[in-house]
Amino acid sequence: MSTTFGIPREPIDIELGDEDGVYYYINTEIFEKVFFRSMSRSRWLSDLAKMLPDDTRVYALDNTQQGVFTIGDIKNLIKKENETDSI
Repeated sequence: MSTTFGIPREPIDIELGDEDGVYYYINTEIFEKVFFRSMSRSRWLSDLAKMLPDDTRVYALDNTQQGVFTIGDIKNLIKKENETDSI
């Protein structure tokens, strides 16, 4: 199951999604894609996203959140995948 995660391109004062991802009525074109998660190879889609604060909220654009809600969660996921790959 793959998922693309994004952050809004500009501040927005409404709730954009929940644990099921972005609400169906929100246009996903307002998001900058920052991370792609897949079963075989997750990867950053934006080098700048790596430098964002760990508490920056990310939104699943085409699937559920799957426990990933922040840039910090993404960094932990990548770290865990790298540890598993090196075993």
